[in-house]
Amino acid sequence: MTEAPTAPHLGAAGPISRFLWFCAGADASLLVQCPHSDRVKYQGIGGIVLATAVLALTSGSYAFYAVFCPKDQTVLSQDIHLPTVFQSLAAGLVWALIIFNIDRFIVSSTGKSDGSDSITWTQFSKAIPRIIMALIIGVCISAPLEIRILQPEIEAQLELEQNEYLQRLNAHSDRLIEARREELRKRVQGAQDRLDGRGDYFEKRRLEIKEQRRLLELEAEGLSGSGRAGRGPAWQDKHDTLDKMEQELELDRARDKEKQAPLEADQKTWKGELETLEKELAAARQSNLKQARNLDGLLKRIQVSHDIGGSVPWWIMLLLLAIETGPIFFKMMLVRGAYDYLDENLKRLAAARTGVESLGYVFTAEGNLELKDDRFHQAEERLKAELERLKLQGELTREVHQRYAEKARAEIAADPAKFVQADGAGRKP
Repeated sequence: MTEAPTAPHLGAAGPISRFLWFCAGADASLLVQCPHSDRVKYQGIGGIVLATAVLALTSGSYAFYAVFCPKDQTVLSQDIHLPTVFQSLAAGLVWALIIFNIDRFIVSSTGKSDGSDSITWTQFSKAIPRIIMALIIGVCISAPLEIRILQPEIEAQLELEQNEYLQRLNAHSDRLIEARREELRKRVQGAQDRLDGRGDYFEKRRLEIKEQRRLLELEAEGLSGSGRAGRGPAWQDKHDTLDKMEQELELDRARDKEKQAPLEADQKTWKGELETLEKELAAARQSNLKQARNLDGLLKRIQVSHDIGGSVPWWIMLLLLAIETGPIFFKMMLVRGAYDYLDENLKRLAAARTGVESLGYVFTAEGNLELKDDRFHQAEERLKAELERLKLQGELTREVHQRYAEKARAEIAADPAKFVQADGAGRKP
């Protein structure tokens, strides 16, 4: 007589298996009692959830680094900034834990299969909210990963666009500065022309005075005018004319100095502005360089990846979406096994210990099908006890009122006058 094959040691499960079961949101105390096939199923689901968290860590860390890293160099010459690396890793870890917790909840809350390996429309419709959440998470994870995979091509394109953008900015700044420079030059030249015009006027007056002084000397020598040497009437007349011309010139110089002082001040200011334009142009070029270097954000990299990547970014996103939504579909396609029955049995035992009974009535109510009429026996017993207490309290209250009424009637019958009040005059009626 041959012996029946003995069952394997069901309680043996390593820490890695238990961790994967935890990732899948499964009960390890039940899975250790299940066959190997059920263990592998939930290890696979947990592995996908864990892989999504790892991808979220990589994606989030790179996204945070792309956003917060210093951008004071060209794209191709940027060095790794270690402080930003550590900060990005910490932020990426927090992001990965959030995604892991959400994925674990989505998978653990997804309903079980109906027993077959196919997905019915009812199952799919119930899973639509979870699928939408998984799709959103998948898109958020895939974007940084795709720009990391296409990083060399993206950086080459960004370098080209940054240089072109810098040239446009510098050309715009040059035009603005040159326009201001030309305007200031015109102002300075206009002021100089006015000053030179007044200088020519005073030079002409100075020559006239010089000529008058020469004539005065000739008159004193008798070489002109009356032909008599000495300081006669003709000489005196020329001398008076010379004094008058010199006085008028001095007055004109004084008045002109007052008028020309604001113009000279403006000219000096405009010349100072012309000298500072070179500094402004250098500052504008430095600002343009910084602005061009900032053309390196996460959004710009995603835009460039879609411009130059063709269908590659879409395939990467579809792959991430498949990884993210895979556990939901796999769990709906799982054939009911030992773990499902143990889990259902454990729930029923827990419900039985608390006096809950699922009667399993199926009926139609307001368009909803398959509604169960569950019974909660502990609550019902508590309700019955409370109703009995209230009923007994009511009966006792009525008994007390009845006894009190009988006693009061007996006292009235024994001494009616005791219960009659006196009137206002103090006499009994």
